[in-house]
Amino acid sequence: MSSLSTRRRLLAAGLLAPSVFLPSLVGAAATDRLPGLSARHAYVGSLDDTLLAIDADRPVQIASISKLITAWVVLSAELPLGESIRIEQEDVVRSEYTRSSLEVGTRWRREQLLEWLVVTSDNRAAAALARTFPGGWEEFRYSMRALMTQMQLFSFDFGDAAGLSSTNRASARDLGVLLVTLAQIPYFQALSRKTAVGGKLNVNRFAHDRSVALLAGKTGFTSAAGFCLAEAEQFGGRVVALVVLNAADREARARDMARLRRYARERLATA
Repeated sequence: MSSLSTRRRLLAAGLLAPSVFLPSLVGAAATDRLPGLSARHAYVGSLDDTLLAIDADRPVQIASISKLITAWVVLSAELPLGESIRIEQEDVVRSEYTRSSLEVGTRWRREQLLEWLVVTSDNRAAAALARTFPGGWEEFRYSMRALMTQMQLFSFDFGDAAGLSSTNRASARDLGVLLVTLAQIPYFQALSRKTAVGGKLNVNRFAHDRSVALLAGKTGFTSAAGFCLAEAEQFGGRVVALVVLNAADREARARDMARLRRYARERLATA
């Protein structure tokens, strides 16, 4: 049996996924819009219940939030993190010639590319990680879909590893489940809180805010997806997902997240 067919068999059996599996976020959901919220889709949920859901079950474009799944696929495959990867012109093309700190011909360890991917949202890092995955992009996409299917998160789909493709979609609710899951993994906790890589700041402003107990998170933006942000944060002893999709602009996205955070604190304080 080939190595690729073996990987597919193990993925289907759930043996290559991280050892964390959490139940879906369930419970009665509020559906009223929060005053002043610009996002078209929002979600707040803990392991026990859904605190807020605003058009949260519609699959929509999620832009660079996709990079969280890209990182998870690489980690799940247990590829050598110290392996050196050369940036190729193909990575420039696949990342649609977007700006990058990774010059063609430079070499980076896989673990460094993961940092560029999550912290600075580098599209070329995403392309290089997918290209050098065993079996290339097609096997990488299969693994992305397989991981989400294992968690019964059926709203997800993927057209690339970076989130530039309009095919990259998910619902706010499913993103909430994903973020609560990733929040249990030390790698994502450390990377989400990392303030800079190679002199470039973390694109998530809340990674720099020590009043926020950030466990996992990622921003996203394309003109079609709008401004997106998905996080898992610690509220006392509870892990809560906060998801903002298709906010009006960068500042509105931050204000929306702050509103969701206040809402979660108020609801949990009265629970």
